[in-house]
Amino acid sequence: MIEDPVLLWSLVGTAAGIILGIAGTGGGVIAIPILMAFGGYDIKEASAYSLLALTVGATISWFFQRKNTLYPVVIVLIICASILAFISAPLKAISPYWVVNVLLNLTCLFSLYSLWILRKPEDPGEVRPMIFRLKTASIGGAITGFLSTMTGLGGGVVIIPWLTGITRLVFDQAMACSLLTIAVTAPLSAWRQGNINISTGAWISLIITLVITSFIVKKLTSSVSHLQMILVRKLTLTVVIIISMMRTLATLF
Repeated sequence: MIEDPVLLWSLVGTAAGIILGIAGTGGGVIAIPILMAFGGYDIKEASAYSLLALTVGATISWFFQRKNTLYPVVIVLIICASILAFISAPLKAISPYWVVNVLLNLTCLFSLYSLWILRKPEDPGEVRPMIFRLKTASIGGAITGFLSTMTGLGGGVVIIPWLTGITRLVFDQAMACSLLTIAVTAPLSAWRQGNINISTGAWISLIITLVITSFIVKKLTSSVSHLQMILVRKLTLTVVIIISMMRTLATLF
């Protein structure tokens, strides 16, 4: 157990920064087991607090990919995600801990399936009418809002294959739209749950360690080829997801 909140959130920020630097996402999934193991949080609390790391990581990652953002699609995503986040918070509060646990791990399993099978960065996408994109994005936004509230994982594991497979965006566009949506809706989801209490020092330590660590990791991996990095990202996220599942499932037995 780490009693000093600044130290605890520095650890979260460092771990999330490493994952962010390698994979461009994944801050929420690594924050949950750390908060449970070293902060003494239960799964509901950890999944809520993990949204803070998710917010910082998504914001940083989106900033570097912002040129690929389709803002009309993002607006629809944010509106629908925000509505579902607002509605889902009371549902999470009354849900048994095992329901949140099972839902989180089912999302983790789907993320592995998405990571190795559904995500196809080489998919060229299709130019569909904007009205079609907005309609399909509204459903993806609703899924994102629900999952970010219930699991603390942000919903990116679902929204990216949805935007590429259903809305038919190019992968880079789907990634940018997903990141900006999560960056805006994750703090809303955390606030709506009403049990977030983090000091200014802990918040600053999270931001600083996450930014610095992700920057260092990006620099260290800059010489790695694109194809090699795709494999490294998949393997890294797979390991992190498995660790999160092992830690959370252990509380069920």
